[in-house]
Amino acid sequence: MEAIAFAIEALVFILTVGSGVFALYIVVDLMQLRKANRGPVYKGGIGQWSWAAHRITGVGLLAFLFGHIVDTFGVGVGPELYDQTIHLYQQWWFKPFEVLLVAATIYHAINGVRIILFDFWPNLALKQKSFAYAELVLFAIAFLPAGFFMMRQAVEASPFA
Repeated sequence: MEAIAFAIEALVFILTVGSGVFALYIVVDLMQLRKANRGPVYKGGIGQWSWAAHRITGVGLLAFLFGHIVDTFGVGVGPELYDQTIHLYQQWWFKPFEVLLVAATIYHAINGVRIILFDFWPNLALKQKSFAYAELVLFAIAFLPAGFFMMRQAVEASPFA
């Protein structure tokens, strides 16, 4: 039972790190930090960053869902295994990852609605920049209160409090 719990926790850890590496790869590639000429790959502005953030949050959410399906599998084996596997999520240092998950979910959903609007009404794409800024404002309104309370809880539970 301990070995299965460890394997599930290791998978969740690998998925978390893998998502972070993917995000870092996208950002490094966009900024061309691997090459002598620095700067964005193209002058796409906020549209470029919306595209990148949508891909990064999508991969992060997919990784979380896969990990969540695997750790929920523990319920079928026994409640003890499930309790062991979710122990990882209860650690104070894992709370920032939960905050990032909430941020990714909110951003991905709002940006997805923006993309759907452009699909159904192509003329709206002419105001793409305005929609992107409105999206960021909506994201801030939706995320900042939740992020504040979640991080406050993480700091209170940490050994640094």
